[in-house]
Amino acid sequence: MLTDTKNLLSHQWLSLHSDHEQYERYALLIKLSAIMITLATVIFPSTYLSKIVLLLITWLLEAVWKTFQARTASAIITIERQLINNELNEEEKKPATHYSMYSQWQANRCGLNTLLGEYITTSLKPTVLFPYIPLLMLVIILEISQ
Repeated sequence: MLTDTKNLLSHQWLSLHSDHEQYERYALLIKLSAIMITLATVIFPSTYLSKIVLLLITWLLEAVWKTFQARTASAIITIERQLINNELNEEEKKPATHYSMYSQWQANRCGLNTLLGEYITTSLKPTVLFPYIPLLMLVIILEISQ
């Protein structure tokens, strides 16, 4: 029975890992969208405020996306700990632990302020900051130069 549980955990790990990598690809698409939106607002007539707001919305969208990805990483780490530490034994004293990702998330669900703080913290990570700060600086410089 232990082998079956390990197989299930391994399968779940592979699935979540694949999802985690896919989230990274989508985060890059969000970045490319921000670049295209900025180029479009520079080329076509638009207000300074609309350019800034569109960039900030895109930046926040990526922060939300990356926060979700980080939660997937937490689930992956939990599975790895179960596999590495061999927490499950022959009698399966912890039934269905490998199916507890959503119940764990629900149990640890935080309030609005904590969630917003998590999004802000994620948005300030260097891998998320780029390309938003350079794009915002470009918009500001172009606005000042006109």
